[in-house]
This record gives sequence, structure tokens and C-alpha cells, in this order.
Amino acid sequence: MKKIAAYGTWTSRLTGEFVAGNSVKQGEPQWQGKSLYWLETRPTEKGRQTILCRSPDGSIKELLPNPWSARTKIHEYGGGSFTVGDNKLFFVNGEDQQIYQLNQHDSTITSLTSTESCRYGDLHYCAARQWLFAVCENHSGGSHEPTNHLVRLDLATSQQRVIEAGHDFVTSAQASPDGRWLAYITWDHPSMPWQATRLWLRPLQEDHAFGDAICLAGDAGNESIVQPRWSPDGKLYWISDRSGWWNLYQIDPANRQTTQVVSLDADFAPPQWVCGQAHYGFLSNDSLLACYTQQGSWHLARLDRQASEWQITPLLPECCSVQYIAAGNGQAAVIGGSATSAQSLWLISGDEITTLTEQSPLAADDIAKGHAVTFPTTNGEHAYGFFYPPANAEFAAPEDGLPPLIVIGHGGPTAAADPSLNLKIQYWTQRGFAVFDVNYRGSTGFGRPYRQALDQQWGVVEVDDLCAAAEYATAQGWVHPQQKIIRGSSAGGYSVLVALTERQVFNAGVCLYGIGDLETLATDTHKFEAHYLDSLIGPYPAMRDLYIQRSPLHKAANIRCPLLVFQGLLDKVVPPDQAEQMVAAVRQAGVPVAYITYADEGHGFRSAQTIQHQLDVELSFYRTIFHLAGDNAQEEMIQIYNWPQVTP
Repeated sequence: MKKIAAYGTWTSRLTGEFVAGNSVKQGEPQWQGKSLYWLETRPTEKGRQTILCRSPDGSIKELLPNPWSARTKIHEYGGGSFTVGDNKLFFVNGEDQQIYQLNQHDSTITSLTSTESCRYGDLHYCAARQWLFAVCENHSGGSHEPTNHLVRLDLATSQQRVIEAGHDFVTSAQASPDGRWLAYITWDHPSMPWQATRLWLRPLQEDHAFGDAICLAGDAGNESIVQPRWSPDGKLYWISDRSGWWNLYQIDPANRQTTQVVSLDADFAPPQWVCGQAHYGFLSNDSLLACYTQQGSWHLARLDRQASEWQITPLLPECCSVQYIAAGNGQAAVIGGSATSAQSLWLISGDEITTLTEQSPLAADDIAKGHAVTFPTTNGEHAYGFFYPPANAEFAAPEDGLPPLIVIGHGGPTAAADPSLNLKIQYWTQRGFAVFDVNYRGSTGFGRPYRQALDQQWGVVEVDDLCAAAEYATAQGWVHPQQKIIRGSSAGGYSVLVALTERQVFNAGVCLYGIGDLETLATDTHKFEAHYLDSLIGPYPAMRDLYIQRSPLHKAANIRCPLLVFQGLLDKVVPPDQAEQMVAAVRQAGVPVAYITYADEGHGFRSAQTIQHQLDVELSFYRTIFHLAGDNAQEEMIQIYNWPQVTP
């Protein structure tokens, strides 16, 4: 029989320590013959990224010993940290951002670059030429914006050569299987890669020279092109949103004839915040494995060419989140999740599908499944999200009880929520909280127009949607009307602060490394996002008044509810002074606020110790301000942080 206890007071075996320790993530799978390689991020090792290999016999071996960590910091978000070729593994070491080679025969590691002022990443190996391509981000000269070059390392001669240096950003180098062509993508300020990019093609000549670059797509500056890939027979594919959706296209370099592979009202890729993304791959010349998202849920499918048409066959129907796809020689690896399984690594060979890694620590009746919700918002429009009711096999609430609500605003703000199993959400639903994970206007996965709805409207329409989600859940009778929390990180943290200063919808707020002052962000952020606010707000300083108007720092006195702020002191994306200024302004206004910092964390918390502490502190915060039952650990938190208490 279930125990009867008020929502928000339930206990769970899914502790902060367990969530932190089981937040291992896989990434960047790659095939070399019949062997599969991938990254594994380990919170218990302070977020170290190691490389694992599964041999054809099924055995799995760790290739990168501690303290080596394959992690690039290009564009601050990284990606493309390693690549494999000819029994050698190439990786960027997190400590010094240089490229190293690991010989798989004797496990020796040797340095390939040694330029302290440079960061490398987005690695690609060309077997036909024995060349290694990489993005080189040069921080020398004291410039606020490092240069961004595409370079080639000739492994036979150890010579490095710049291939492309004429743009603010260059990524996604891909050599054709025969080594005759090189494709890559560029973009320039003020565009972001999900706004306008160009696809280029360069001939690779016999004398190791490079011919002139040819722009294949994007020259008009009105489409986002991502993920160029070569088929085994030398056709170039890519993903473009020229139709309003990120769909697949193909070109034959010989005749330059472009065709659209499929036409769906769906996005076949997420925004390119990180390099090295892969959301489709080739099983053969006439067969693709791809994924696409509709209404916030991802779908995996095989695309088979029948004459001039491509037939779509769904696969893994339980999969609702896809992070990476690697395919080749009739086999594939997929990293994704389902409603009952956290991020997993699936292997697909013919009709056989097996799981290499899986995180399902909860029994079926312990899992809160996200229900897709479409709800009305301002201007007669609609927004989307996933609502999670409380779920705990050992507890039930009194019949007249209603749960506290946590409304989550994702980061980006171009990211998106999906309904795959997220232990950090289950941490709250297990304790009797309801969660509304919102895909506000500006989120990806709903087409280019929905994404562009946030242009010049950041701090307005997404806040409208987050408030509308809370009001909708209240109107449906799903949640407690006086226990509504808004929570967000990075761009989502900015939305939290705006919502609390502009609206009186929520009863508490939690901001993780969020933005308080848009002026400071416009002049002090890193190169990748240096002009992002041009589209989200408007050009600075021409529209300085609007920057001030949209900055919650100047309206701190309007906050009427308790606020909890978390910040990593190594954050280069949203520097700590953003949080410090906001917290000081809130305190000066006499509003209850708590400020928690982590000395060794950057933008996004990676250490298991940090993740555990952050969740435990946040839980104590909620239980204290809403007068929910606690334990000795909570009483200790109350004394340490002097939590404010709210009259019921």
C-alpha cells in the first residue's frame, strides 16, 4: 500500500548523488571497419571525456587513460574532439587544446601540434590522403575575437597548412572518399549557424594543392546549411532549411545538379551549437539512416532509394531523442533515449537492434512520462511542451492535494525539450513535484518560422510562453496555484529573471548561470555569440535603450518572490559578474536571494559533486519556502543559506 504524503515531501531512492553519478553520457560515435568508437563523459571524474572502443568480437576497451581527456573548447561549446583512421586515433586534449595521436598497437600518445595560443577541434581524417583536417582557433595577439581557420595536417610530413581563413567561422570539413574534393561550411558575423551559412567545395589536386573554393549553396545568405557528408559513391549530401524545415539535399560534384532527398515538415538536425554533429549516415549508396523531429519528439528511420524516390521506414519507435548517428558498411550506431530509458547507445545491423549502454534505474511505475501539450499563448498563437505529473511507486498524495509546479525554460534559446527519460526531471517528479518542460517560441524542431518568432523578441515572447504554460497547467487543475516555480539555465536563466521582474506569475525562481545585463553580455561574451543579440534584441549600441529595457538587472526591485542563483566561476559564456551584479541588485532591493558558486565549473556543470550539491540545495530551497516537510539535511541547509520563508 502506498504511503499518503503531501506533494513535494516524498522521499526517493533517486538521490542527487545517484543522479550525478549516473549522468554518464556517450557522444560522437564513429566506425573504423567493424570497430566502434565513442566518447564517454564521466561526472565522477570531474567531467573527463574518455574514448571507448568496441571490437568486432563485442569486447569494450577504454583507450584514453586518466588524466587524458578528449575535449575541445573551440567556440566554447566544442565538438569533434576525436577521429579515427588507419589504426590511429587523433584527439584534442582538454588540458592544452592540442592535437595528439594515439597508436592503438602500443597505446603510445604523441603530440601533433604545440601552439599554445591555438585551440583545435572538429577533427576529420582523410584516409585517401593521410591528412587530418581541423578547425584552428587562434587566440594570439590579445584580440577579443580569435581567428577561425580550417587547417590541414599532413601526417606524412608533419606540415600544417591553412586551407580557409576568409570567414569568421569555418567548420564541418569532409573529404570525399577518393580524396578529390573537400566540403566545408562557413558563416560570418552577425549570423549564427542556424540563421545563414554557406556550403563550399574545393578540389584537392594531385600535387597536394587546393583549387579555388566553389560556393554550392547559401550564397544568398538566407538559409542554414549543416552537416555535409559524402556517400560511399562520392555524392555530397547536406541539410538545409531553405524550405522552412531542415531537410536533406544531395549534389553530384560532376554535374552540380542539386536534388532534395526528402520533403517533410520536420527538422532533420538540431541547431549547430557544437561541431561534429551527425544526424544521418550511409548504410550503403542507396540507403541512409536518418532522424527527424516533429512536435518535439525525434524519430529514427531508414531511407532507401527506389529509382528516383526515397522510401522512409521507421525504426526504433520507442526512441524519442537522437543525439548522434554513425553508419557505414551496413551497420549503424545511434545515441538516443526513450521515455523509459535515458541516453543509450544502440547498434543496428540489418534487422537486428541491440543496446550497448542503457540507463533505466527506475521501475516502470516510478517513471513520470512527459505528455505532449499544445497550449495557447499571446498574439493568438500556440506553444508546446511536455508535462510530467508526479510519480512515485511508494507514495500518493491526499485526494485534495495539488503538486508544486516547476516550469523549465531550456537554454540556447534555440534548444528544445524532448520527452526522453531525464533523471534530473525524474528527481523532481519522484518527490511529488510536477514539471512542465516548455518549447517556447524560438525553439528548434518546429520549423524556421517558429524559430524566428524570437527575433527581436527575446525577453518577451518566450517569457509569455513560460508564463502561459504555468497558467495553463493551473487552469487545468494540474498544479498548486500558489506553488509555481520557474527554472532555467543560461538563456533559460535570463528568461527566469525577466519573468520574475516583469510578471507576477511565479512564486519562486531558480537561475543557473543566467544573464542579468544584456549590455554587458553584448560587449563581454565570446566570439561565437558576439553578435547573437543582434537578431534576438537588435544591433548594439544603436538599440542600447532596448538592451537596458530588456535587462532584468535594472528591474531587480520588481521581484516579489525568493530567488536562487547558481554560477560556475570559470564560465566564459556568461561570466560570473552577470550573476554577481544581479544578486547584488536583488539584495539591495530587499528581495530574498541565495547565491551558490562553484570554483571549478564553467558554463554547464560537469562534476558529479557539483550536480549532487546543486540538486540537494535546490530541493531544500523549495521545501523551505513552501513549508514542506524536511529532514536533518534540510535543516542544515536552512541554517547555512538562511533560506527565506514564504507565508503559505
